[in-house]
Amino acid sequence: MSRLAIGAVALLVASELAAQDGLYIGSELGAAFAPSMRLVGVDNDWGTRCDKLINPDGLETGGECDAQPPPTEWTNESRGVRGFAAGLTMGYRLGRWRAEVQYRYRGAPHYDYAPTQIGDAVTEEKAEQELEKAVGGAGHVRVHGVFANLALDLRTDSRLTPYVGVGGGVARMSIDYFSLWKRNGDPSLITTFEDAALRAKLAGTTTLGATVLNDTMFGFQVLAGLDYRATDRFTVGLKLTRPVMLGAFESKPHEWDQLRSHDSTVGRGSRIVYTVETRDTGAYNFTVSLRFAL
Repeated sequence: MSRLAIGAVALLVASELAAQDGLYIGSELGAAFAPSMRLVGVDNDWGTRCDKLINPDGLETGGECDAQPPPTEWTNESRGVRGFAAGLTMGYRLGRWRAEVQYRYRGAPHYDYAPTQIGDAVTEEKAEQELEKAVGGAGHVRVHGVFANLALDLRTDSRLTPYVGVGGGVARMSIDYFSLWKRNGDPSLITTFEDAALRAKLAGTTTLGATVLNDTMFGFQVLAGLDYRATDRFTVGLKLTRPVMLGAFESKPHEWDQLRSHDSTVGRGSRIVYTVETRDTGAYNFTVSLRFAL
């Protein structure tokens, strides 16, 4: 066969394997690998002695209840976990370049409530004087995101096409949060008060927060994959995506469901609220992708 004929055949094969320019739609489904999550909580509680429902007469307080004390702080660690990832895309191909808009979802079930680590001296003193149990952490974590991506196909002379890309967008993250603080049921083990009646009122009380925390964050992602062109219009592939949020997740203020077994108030005209933040918002997503040229 002449060189001209060989070249013509090669050109024909390459044109058949090349992706078609134009619009396409796609979907993906797979696993998400979420990192360990460190949740840091802060609230504006006045403390047990200044609780006017536990200690209405202000006994044994000195001057500690004359001004708002510094915020209390605590931390819970949730281990890394495998979850679920899915997405939908619509894009446009022009030669080796693809520009697309992507909706992405991932969910991760942590549910490993760990002992609470206390981050301030006042709360540490409380733990030593009255607490029997303090645990908390993340339950289910969900992230809905919309990204604009730009990908570059690394063409080969086969139906396999590796690619790399980057993207930017916005994500809405939700965390099922739980925090429990339980006082000793035996008043004799509580040293917060010398008064036996106050010890008895405090014994066995709980502070509980169980809610869904939300925040919206900007972020970027890097992606890489390997596509197999099954037909001129249909492509199946493997995809790795690493979304990274810009800035920390920070919840809006939430009231405690119970504060020392009563409503989230100490009778001072303001509510006792807490916020939670974390910087552990990224994940690795491994998915099987499908793409169809329109």
